[in-house]
Amino acid sequence: MAFWERRTRSGPLLRALCVAFGVLLAIAGPWNALAFDARHIEPSVYKIYSFIPEEGNQYSISSGSGFLVSGRRQVVTNVHVVEGGERIYIAFLEKGEAKLVEARRTESRPDVDLALLEAREDLPGIPLTLGEYEPDKLAEVIAIGFPGAANLNKELVPETDVRGVPLTDLESTLTTGIVSRMTFTNLKLNPGQLVSARTVQHNSAINPGSSGGPLLDACGNVVGINTLQGVNAQGLFFSIHVSELARFLGDAKLRYASTTRPCAKGAFASAFAPLFVGLTAALALAATLFFFRRENAVAVIGAAAARLTSHPSVVEAREHIRGLMLRLSSAGGAPAALYLRRENGGPSLRLDAGDRPRIVGRGPGVDIVVADDTVSKVHASLAYDRGTRRLRVRDLGSSNGTFVDGARVSSADASIGAHLRLGTVDYTLAFEPAEEEDAAGGWMLSGFDASGRAVQFTLEPTRDPRGSAKTTAWTLGRDPSRADFVIDDPSVSSLHAEFVFESGDILRLRDAGSMNGTHIDGQSIGKNTVTLDTAGQDIAFGAARLRLSRRAS
Repeated sequence: MAFWERRTRSGPLLRALCVAFGVLLAIAGPWNALAFDARHIEPSVYKIYSFIPEEGNQYSISSGSGFLVSGRRQVVTNVHVVEGGERIYIAFLEKGEAKLVEARRTESRPDVDLALLEAREDLPGIPLTLGEYEPDKLAEVIAIGFPGAANLNKELVPETDVRGVPLTDLESTLTTGIVSRMTFTNLKLNPGQLVSARTVQHNSAINPGSSGGPLLDACGNVVGINTLQGVNAQGLFFSIHVSELARFLGDAKLRYASTTRPCAKGAFASAFAPLFVGLTAALALAATLFFFRRENAVAVIGAAAARLTSHPSVVEAREHIRGLMLRLSSAGGAPAALYLRRENGGPSLRLDAGDRPRIVGRGPGVDIVVADDTVSKVHASLAYDRGTRRLRVRDLGSSNGTFVDGARVSSADASIGAHLRLGTVDYTLAFEPAEEEDAAGGWMLSGFDASGRAVQFTLEPTRDPRGSAKTTAWTLGRDPSRADFVIDDPSVSSLHAEFVFESGDILRLRDAGSMNGTHIDGQSIGKNTVTLDTAGQDIAFGAARLRLSRRAS
């Protein structure tokens, strides 16, 4: 009997020690996470061209900079970069080749000199993270953009595409400096624009053409939008503070990645040793407590981990700890759901909604649609084993491969915390509390019909008396007597398609036998019922094109 007691009581202790070990490994991994790597930032910064009409059917071309802030198509720049532009283009280098994508201005705030552009096609890069804090004086900053003065080959005729857009000088310029002070700008930028905004003054050189580009801290977070340079002055440059951008994006109902923790580059290495020792001691104490009372130990581990991993360089470690804690707590408390959490703020994929394998890909007929050109139409099979708590990953002959922890695989098992890549889309396998899903605010479908009229619908699940979301269905079509959402366009059938929300935060779409079909990102779904991603997909009902986005809760 004594032997049996010793064995059963050692189980929680062993799990606690496993948690401690996982914490130490997770913290050791991102030691160098603070290093600024321009290669990860530059693909998200673009050159902006604006065609301004003049007399005689002529155009003048102005240029500036912009960067990706949400999804794959939402770009921010300055209003003065695109003001008066009849046509707007976003230019960038992709695999060494110049590319051009047409865009339209969707939102403007002239008083803070910010404009939001929506590209007609997906753009390279990932949305940059906003550093929603006020940087201290002498904090290091980096400006990225496309200043016209950097072109030393002006005597050459610039290469243009068929639309007359210059395609030279698409290599961005980086300059470094320090923050001089935080100030408030109240300036008449032109006869029709008064700018009143919180501003970062710094000496990281910006010039005409840099406007609209990001000002970054040493951790790669956006702290400002490059806007002004001092007249007849040296080393005086001004960037609209990111708090103005965060407010602007919030008003536009767009999701974005952000952090409120100031960058502390250089401080982590010197502090790492005592942090490591302190965390080890705290976890040892927690493991001892775990031996006597599991619940108290879980609380101690969670509190210690939260305090000791609050540094911005160990966000990844804290997320890993969170997953481990959820695995332990789910046995005796609230259930945890398994997700592939998309890195860099993209939509996550829930995996354990059923026991059967789930097919992931870009094309029609798959269970989970990932709207990315590097993902094959039928890319991979993902099967979650509840008993072993491991994910069986099987590549289905994809062009760009399936990777687990950096290694390309044909078939492999992935454990919690593993990194999974489909093509170039990165995910982390993680547990999340199931309750968080019911807090979702639903979805938004917005876009235009064939005649250019704006169309917008809200898909918000019904809820039971306790506030939990219930299975909900919506129909879409041209006939108001048959459809919940009506698009008055002849290309849309009377009853065209149906959306269904299911528990587990799952949104499915099926075509209802329409004449002109239902397409996701240009691919017909045929007679299949498909599971939608949480945001960013283009859905066409006949000639009406709408975009799926997530509503804030």
